[in-house]
Amino acid sequence: MLVSIVVIVISSFPLLFLSDNEYNWLVYPLSAIQGVGMAIMLNTATSLISDVIGNDSENSAFVYGCYSLFDKFANGILLFWIIAAYSENNPEALKIIMAIVPIICSIISFALTWTGNKFFSHKLAKITGIQ
Repeated sequence: MLVSIVVIVISSFPLLFLSDNEYNWLVYPLSAIQGVGMAIMLNTATSLISDVIGNDSENSAFVYGCYSLFDKFANGILLFWIIAAYSENNPEALKIIMAIVPIICSIISFALTWTGNKFFSHKLAKITGIQ
C-alpha cells in the first residue's frame, strides 16, 4: 500500500505545476504512472479483502460483490459531483482535482489500512485461523 501511495504522490504532484507551455505532454506519462499506482492500490485492497474472507467460500461472492458495487457507486458519484461542481469552464479547478484528489484519497486509504492492521489484526487472525 505504501508503494502505491508513493507512486501516486510522485505522479500526481507535478500535475499541479503544469500550465499552457511546452511541457503539457507530461500529462500523459504522469497519468500512466498515476494509473500504475492506483492499480497497485486496487490489487492490495482486493488482497486485503481476500484475507478477511479467508476460507469462508460461502460468503465470498457476496463480499466481493458488495465491495465492487460500493466502489463503483462511490467513485462514480464522487467524480460526477466534483467534475460538475468545480470544473465547469474552469481548467484550473480540473487541474487541482486531477492532482489533489488522488493524493488525498491514497493517504486516507493508507490511514484506514494502518488502523485496520493496528487495531483489528488480532480479530482477523481469529477469523482466518492464522496464529
